[in-house]
Amino acid sequence: MDKKEKLLKGLNFLALSFPFIFGGPTLYYYKGAQAIKNNEPWWLVISLVIMMLAVYLAVKGLRKILNAFFDS
Repeated sequence: MDKKEKLLKGLNFLALSFPFIFGGPTLYYYKGAQAIKNNEPWWLVISLVIMMLAVYLAVKGLRKILNAFFDS
C-alpha cells in the first residue's frame, strides 16, 4: 500500500468518526438526564459506546495518516 492510499484510508476513518464525535455527546446530553430520572440506563450506555467508537475511529484515522507521512 503506497502513501496516498494510506492517507486516503486515514482520512476516510476521520470522516467516518465525525458523526459519532457529535452524536454521542448530543445523545448523552439530551437523553442522559432523562435516563437517570426514568431509570433507563441504556441511553447512557448507548451514548458512551458511540463516544468510544468516535475516539477509536479518530485515533485509527490519525495513526494511518501519520504512518503515511512518516512511512512506518
